[in-house]
Amino acid sequence: MWRFIVILSCKLINKISKITGHEGSVIGGYYALKLDKNILKKIKLPKYVIGITGSSGKSSSTELMYNILTKNGYSTVYNKEGSNTINAITSLILNNSTLFGKLKKDVLLMELDESFMKYIFKYITPTHLLIANITRDQPPRNSHPSKIFNEIKKAIPYGTHLVLNVDDPFVNRLRINHNGETTTYGIDKNNYSFKNNINNLDAAYCPICHAKLEYDFYHYGHIGSYHCPKFHFNRGNPEYEAKNIDVDNKSIEINNNKIKLPSNFLYTVYFVTGCFALCKAIGLKDEEIIKVLNSDDIKTKRLEIYDFDNRKWQLLVSKNENNLSYKQSLDYIIHQDVIKTIIFGFDNSSRRYTENDISWIWDIDFEELNDSKIDKIILIGKFCTDLLLRMKYAGINEDKLILVEDLKDLSDIIKKQTKGNIYSMTCFDKEIELKKIIAGDKND
Repeated sequence: MWRFIVILSCKLINKISKITGHEGSVIGGYYALKLDKNILKKIKLPKYVIGITGSSGKSSSTELMYNILTKNGYSTVYNKEGSNTINAITSLILNNSTLFGKLKKDVLLMELDESFMKYIFKYITPTHLLIANITRDQPPRNSHPSKIFNEIKKAIPYGTHLVLNVDDPFVNRLRINHNGETTTYGIDKNNYSFKNNINNLDAAYCPICHAKLEYDFYHYGHIGSYHCPKFHFNRGNPEYEAKNIDVDNKSIEINNNKIKLPSNFLYTVYFVTGCFALCKAIGLKDEEIIKVLNSDDIKTKRLEIYDFDNRKWQLLVSKNENNLSYKQSLDYIIHQDVIKTIIFGFDNSSRRYTENDISWIWDIDFEELNDSKIDKIILIGKFCTDLLLRMKYAGINEDKLILVEDLKDLSDIIKKQTKGNIYSMTCFDKEIELKKIIAGDKND
């Protein structure tokens, strides 16, 4: 009877929250756990309970997995809003369960915060867990990637089937002494790969003998193909590997299957390959996966394209406090063989806390912007002067830098002082404001 009351309370609170204009993705779970901290142990879960985590790319991976599963006939529920803490997961499960405690789907699919998994896995055990990467992310909260590695390792339950990106040495380490099945994936060398990387400070040493790892090539950060010189640890040969990678033309091959990419970012290769590996781990056939991946309705949330002033404006969503997220955006922009104007800035370093630590902007390779095809770099937001200083240290020609402290001026400045295609690298807060400016141009 008490389980009935807790589930009903969660559903009612969720409805009230939505009626009052909120998402309702967290608050119901918060109160449900206040009523019964063990409520998740009392829910009958479906055959497949799948988690997806990592410093970046988990939202894209989760959404793609949802598309593949539903288009192959699996009724699936997932945390579409991206809320991924214990309260959010509790809301997700209870709101999709009967009042008698049975989740009414074939698959429970969860995007999971790396640091909060341990709280969730106390109550439910995933059948499968995809781990995309472990990189520098939200330093005030997460400290160093080694801390997040330890958080993930301690959280993984006995028997969970791991799907691991072995291009990342941190993720690959999770295979060591794991009590359960593993499936591995990675991507082959491509035109984004490079040989030397002076910035690999996070995963530079063998976890067994501590010799310095030797890299055949890097894709970005510490992610690439590596081996221990004493043969204790290496990337190995992934079971599912993207080959013949043509990012610009959005094409790859996985196990001799030709696959279209939803966008021309290198990170897209990773989340497509990871989802392919995860689908195979739960028993889908190649043709069932490919028919969805190669359909025209698979989109990525990270890139949107608009017309502005008879020019193409591309909005690239980049995750604050994650230098490699911005690295992906920078690499994409530099690979575009056109004259370009770049917009960069933010008001809040984080949506989780107010420390406003901006040390992470010094980890971003802004030196890449010393490119003759970049006409202007426009700096916006609360920290625009900090960004200006960073650009100067990166050796950017000051004649190319424009400081915009009031966004009301941005439209005129773009039109009168810049040329070429427009690329904005912003997090979610500024993305909303920039979309309003683009919409205003259409109404003029």
